[in-house]
Amino acid sequence: MQRAATILTQLETCLSAAPEALARRLGVGVRTVATEVAALNQTLGRAGSVRLADGRYRLLVVDAEAFREIRDRITGEQESFNDPDSRSAFILAKLTRSDAPIRTEELAVEMSVGRSTVTGDIAQLRDLLADTGVSIEGRPHVGLQLRGTELAIRTLLLHHAYHAAYDNFLIGAELEKAFNDTADDFRFEDGLRVNLFRWLTVMLDRVVNGHLLLEMPDTYSDIQGTHAHDYALALAARIAPLIDEYIPAAEIVFLALPAAGRRTPNTPDLLAAPTGHLDVDALVEAIFGRIRNTMNVGFDVEPSELVVEFSHHVAYMINRLRYSLHVERTVDEGELTARFPVAARMAEVAREVIAEETGLMMDSAELALAATYFQVFLEDHIARQHKPFNVAILTGQGPGAARLIRAQLSKLLPPDTVYALLSLSSDLPQLAAADLVVTTPGSQLRLDVPTLELSEVFDRGELIRKLSAMKFVNHGPLALSGESGSMLVSLLDDERFVQLPPDTSYMAGLSLLVERLGALGMINNEFRAALAEREALGPMQINTEVAFPHASALGLQGVACAMGVIPRGDTQDGLRIIFLMAVPLKADYDDRILLRVYDEIIRLSQDPLLVRKVSRLNSYIQFFYLMEDYTEATIQGRH
Repeated sequence: MQRAATILTQLETCLSAAPEALARRLGVGVRTVATEVAALNQTLGRAGSVRLADGRYRLLVVDAEAFREIRDRITGEQESFNDPDSRSAFILAKLTRSDAPIRTEELAVEMSVGRSTVTGDIAQLRDLLADTGVSIEGRPHVGLQLRGTELAIRTLLLHHAYHAAYDNFLIGAELEKAFNDTADDFRFEDGLRVNLFRWLTVMLDRVVNGHLLLEMPDTYSDIQGTHAHDYALALAARIAPLIDEYIPAAEIVFLALPAAGRRTPNTPDLLAAPTGHLDVDALVEAIFGRIRNTMNVGFDVEPSELVVEFSHHVAYMINRLRYSLHVERTVDEGELTARFPVAARMAEVAREVIAEETGLMMDSAELALAATYFQVFLEDHIARQHKPFNVAILTGQGPGAARLIRAQLSKLLPPDTVYALLSLSSDLPQLAAADLVVTTPGSQLRLDVPTLELSEVFDRGELIRKLSAMKFVNHGPLALSGESGSMLVSLLDDERFVQLPPDTSYMAGLSLLVERLGALGMINNEFRAALAEREALGPMQINTEVAFPHASALGLQGVACAMGVIPRGDTQDGLRIIFLMAVPLKADYDDRILLRVYDEIIRLSQDPLLVRKVSRLNSYIQFFYLMEDYTEATIQGRH
């Protein structure tokens, strides 16, 4: 029932999940997920069901009490020997904690399963150990043993078999008090204490049974002199008399590792980053600098609380990478990338910089954790750059009609939009301050300000499309807070949608698009120079099929875009779409538009079928309707 438990946990914590995300989580195909969901629904019976709607699975609970009982039974079975992962953890724990060879028959008896099942579990366990430096040696009928370095064996125990090995292991009241007193002295938070206690338990068990850790890799020497090492020294001084054992320096470093690689504390007085030879502040500046240079999205690296916290996160992450520690996977990386594509791309840039500067490579869990920080940066950046949107509502039908229109608009426009309810007869001079004027039908006003005529009842979807297509002097294209149409469509027209010759190269296609914008008088030489400078850093391609060249320059009157499509057959590889974007310098425009385009371009690039369809279009009108249909389907899928 392991898969059923995983599906339930995912749906309860994420509220919905795509079949592909569950497949990645379970390590199976989408068809297998459908089979598992069908079996789970039979188990749930009348208590609830898992349903596929708009491309996502959702959990519906009818009888909460009955569902809770079934869920507890399912998750309980996950920990039993019916689950192959539980059996593998049990076998690993037995092999690790036994000094004598263990026969497969003994393992089969203890788990009440057949020998063939144990043989299959050991084969899977060998795959798990392939890159760890630890191996299973011996013959099944004679006995199996674990071979490897002490540090590698302990790492395996902690990551894959801790509960199987130590759930019923007690270290004693005196040792537990020594640990708690030391953790109190260093004011460690509860979440960290749980992990520190696990490492202490493993260390005590191994030391008392004669498996001392006498040496550590040279790369671990930087931990000496840090706050984490001070903790380990203090703890070792307390526990050494209690176990009557000399604790070698390598064991003290081992105790320090989980403190050095902790998740960033969330209490201000605990935000003391680990020290070391690496200049973390310089590394963070290099990360943000690379993001500015490659994505043209700039954050202000100033000593704000958020930047300081991110610097601490990077410092602890470097320690985790250096000491081969792992963070627990709390989110599905594929789901995170789909939800926050720009932040995920920023995390990829950070991984490149960290690999270049330190030689360390972030794994997918660290990448996802970094992406969550970048999404927070984006939200903070947008909030600080945001200019309130001013709407004037004019009606001759009384304040009730105006308030009804405002109530409906407030569901679509940003929360901090400023509304002015004006009279057609006396308040017309105040319209100069408005970004948008909304009037009731029949007003027949001709204004220099963007204007909409709306009745008290109007179609929400059509209004979204109209607003997305409108241009606002102080805001550029309006990035609505609600679901809206394609930003790419709103930034183009028939003259700037270009069907390029087949097999056009990236540079040739980019040159043709630059010429088109130049001929339309929408770019200047400063932009051409800025684009060339950015291209010198490397082609601005999202992937092999989609490119997004863009740059900022002085003197541009507004955002200017052109799109080139390169028709290719479905089986042909190569570039299919080039979206060129020219934007004024940051002080002259709202760069939320760039972020919205980046988001949509990345999402487009992740849909190979849509990319192929776009590449075969030959007019802006076709692109308009294709993206209209796609956006509508996407909105329905999200709901």
